[in-house]
Amino acid sequence: MRGELSKPNFLGIGAQKCASTWLYDILSDHPEVCLSDTKELDYFSNFYDFGFQWYERQFQPGVGVRAMGEVSPSYFHHPSAPQRVRDYAPDMRLIVFLREPVQRALSNHKHEVRIGHFGGDDLSFESGLKNNPQYIEQGLYATHMERWLRYFDSQQLLVVFFDDVVNNGADVARRIYEFLRIDDGHIPAALSQRSNESYVNRSVRLESVKNALRGVLRKLRLGWLWDLLGRTGLQKAYRSVNRAEPENVIPPLLPQTRQHLQDLFADEIARLETLTGTNLDRWRAGGES
Repeated sequence: MRGELSKPNFLGIGAQKCASTWLYDILSDHPEVCLSDTKELDYFSNFYDFGFQWYERQFQPGVGVRAMGEVSPSYFHHPSAPQRVRDYAPDMRLIVFLREPVQRALSNHKHEVRIGHFGGDDLSFESGLKNNPQYIEQGLYATHMERWLRYFDSQQLLVVFFDDVVNNGADVARRIYEFLRIDDGHIPAALSQRSNESYVNRSVRLESVKNALRGVLRKLRLGWLWDLLGRTGLQKAYRSVNRAEPENVIPPLLPQTRQHLQDLFADEIARLETLTGTNLDRWRAGGES
């Protein structure tokens, strides 16, 4: 049974590696929110040619739903996404998560190593940067924000900083609920959970097999069996075999690389301060809090 909403009215647009999973988690158990089953639809960035009907079929709102949307971090830095979103829903409400750009780039690199997009004998950030220029491109926050503000009023954007999530997640959740005009007294389960563990897979192929098995069980409505396996300790044993701490396989960032990135992002940070009215000296000091 469909609710009153006929189409999404909010988006979590990124940036990548800035707590998008946490955002999805604190919205997923709110009784007044309908999310797409798939966290990252990437419709307005990568699958715009699928059409509006396909997009809207990804949502099944029930009675009492007041906010319907999805979380796709690819939107924030995609050059065509702002106009596409505005053309689809000019009153869309947008949630933007931002993080100290050097730390964001490092997290991006760890993710690329974990999922097997980047491998080899040299897993250093410096080698990863040569392979993937978007480590920097995605951190040009002011440039991307200015693009979105050409199509949306600033009142339609809620900017959240990663370190605020770390330091006071409950307050950030309340602000998000207020922004979406839903019950801000709800206490999400995700506040007491870790949304996205940092690790590197020793074998990407083995991880793919595990994820495929989990997907099959979920599709066959046997998710309870996967949960049971978790309680028996098999999943814990698997993690001990196939997961490693990133610091044990990825060399530390070279000081000269960190300084180069801080210099590169300096103007972007200054412009972002003007756009958001937020002092970001903590980022200049190389920290997130």
